[in-house]
Amino acid sequence: MTIIRSLLKWGILCILISLFAGSASALFLVLLDSVTTLRTKYTGLIALLPMAALISVILYQTIGKKSAKGNQLIVATIEHPSKPLIEWIMAPFILFTTLIAHLCGASVGREGTALQLSASLSDQLTRPFKLSDYERAILLKAAVAAGFGSVFGTPLAGALFALEFADKKIQFNKNIAPILICGFLADQVTLWWGIQHTVYSITHLPAFNMLSGLQILLASILFGVIAFVFKAGLTFIKYSTEKLIPNESWRAVSGGILIAVVIYSTAIDDFIGLGIPYILDAYSAPAIPFAFLIKLLLTIFSLSIGFKGGEVTPLFFIGATLGSALSLIIPLPISFLAGMGMVAVFGAASKTPLATAVLAYELFGKEYIFYAFVIAFIASFIAGKKSIYQPQ
Repeated sequence: MTIIRSLLKWGILCILISLFAGSASALFLVLLDSVTTLRTKYTGLIALLPMAALISVILYQTIGKKSAKGNQLIVATIEHPSKPLIEWIMAPFILFTTLIAHLCGASVGREGTALQLSASLSDQLTRPFKLSDYERAILLKAAVAAGFGSVFGTPLAGALFALEFADKKIQFNKNIAPILICGFLADQVTLWWGIQHTVYSITHLPAFNMLSGLQILLASILFGVIAFVFKAGLTFIKYSTEKLIPNESWRAVSGGILIAVVIYSTAIDDFIGLGIPYILDAYSAPAIPFAFLIKLLLTIFSLSIGFKGGEVTPLFFIGATLGSALSLIIPLPISFLAGMGMVAVFGAASKTPLATAVLAYELFGKEYIFYAFVIAFIASFIAGKKSIYQPQ
């Protein structure tokens, strides 16, 4: 009887988590597409970057104080599930602040928004279902899997990401079932809402021999180095800007002005926001050599002054354009280098190499999982121990 009751409880929880995450991701992706279209049409919106940054900072300063920690709060709660509930207000706050960031051209991602929407809404089920601390940690991991899987259309990678996201040691046991189920169900909910995810395609697989193996090793090391530079740069710029301008509001305004001036004066519109079209172009033609560095700096400054949204899609951009540019000096297929760079830089920065390998499988096909597995582990080792979801 106890087993039946437990199965029934977790069956209902999985359905609710998936509905929350899948529907929230669908709404977010539709709105994100709309604000991106608006910004592309009306480039004058970029001038509002200082105002958007200030609004974001003030909202979290005055009302959503605890929610300001974002993904780090989710990690901390999974590791210590006796902590207070994640406030439901995190959901509307992260949705609104991410949308205004993209509307005005900040270089931020979307996975942070999806994870926080899913986790904050799902955590409200803890009390009604009288979950223990142990069960609550499983619920939050399931919510992370649902958020990641639904926003990118990669449910299996979402489940593995949830396991690597917070745990230092992954355990594959019966408790993985709700995590896997929520990853797949949430993705289906998003598809039911009519969402179509971006399709990335690697067109050529390199022949594997001693020479190509050394070339792949070199590319892997470079992907890891850039992931390390991103993490170190984010920590350094955050620290430096806080020391230079202690007042958070003034830091947001002055940083927003700086980014807007740089965008207008250098005509780098293709590098702001998600930059999906530029990522896709990198698969077929070599990106300009410093495209990855421009995106890296824009993302670091955007996150450092208070913009919300996440790091994954910018890391996709950085990795894809780096790999694409490397094709000029490393004689491997351009789409292969772009694709492996896209997933490997993300995996190295987030310390989720297993999820990265499966992400490659879901995005590109089963023939790339071995390459992604090896490249991601090498890059992750080079990038250092901590992930972007831990205090640096």
